[in-house]
Amino acid sequence: MRRNKGFTLIELMIVIAIIAIIAAIAIPGLLAAQRAANERAAAASMKSVATAQADFRANDRDGNKVQDFWTGDVAGLFCIKTVDSTGSANKLIELSLAAADSDPLAAVNQYNPAISSYANQGPKSGYWFWALASDLSIPEVYRGSTGGNPAIGVAHYHNSKFGVITYPDSYPSSGKAAFILNEGNSMYRRSLTTPVKPASTTPPGPVTAAGYADWPSDQQLKTYWAKSE
Repeated sequence: MRRNKGFTLIELMIVIAIIAIIAAIAIPGLLAAQRAANERAAAASMKSVATAQADFRANDRDGNKVQDFWTGDVAGLFCIKTVDSTGSANKLIELSLAAADSDPLAAVNQYNPAISSYANQGPKSGYWFWALASDLSIPEVYRGSTGGNPAIGVAHYHNSKFGVITYPDSYPSSGKAAFILNEGNSMYRRSLTTPVKPASTTPPGPVTAAGYADWPSDQQLKTYWAKSE
């Protein structure tokens, strides 16, 4: 009687080698495609922030009787309620975007609860978002009082300006670029060589990396950043 033979050691080694070659070719391409998708999603979310900020200012969404931008954090564009009501949050951005705020405010009062009361925090499509601290092109701080009703907080507004950055949760696996956007709906992209994420905690906290914590000066913008559509 004939015995059925299995694979020889050499045949197994050949199969394993073929699989390894296919993986070596395919995996980098898949990772690159995922990074590109994350970057596109981050850029689209930044546009959502710009739209929400315009709505917030034009329609006085917090009811403070002043046309101003919200600069305290990104999450507030979801959380904030009108001062004369303790009802539903404004929800000007998606909850997943609000939950990806790198450094959200703690609960201020019933008009601006913490984002943690709505969802667990984590990056959105591999990216975190943070409300920039100041504009170095003037220079001028973003966060201040605009003289309106202080019920939500007096140090989280600007009459005419705001700035936001988004950066990868894990460089370079989740993304290789950071994006910034301001009140002019002007978005810029910067290719990264080192991580921007300030800490391994969730959320990671305020951005501290030099060149990323503020809207850049005109010279920095020209040197390091490129206009992004």
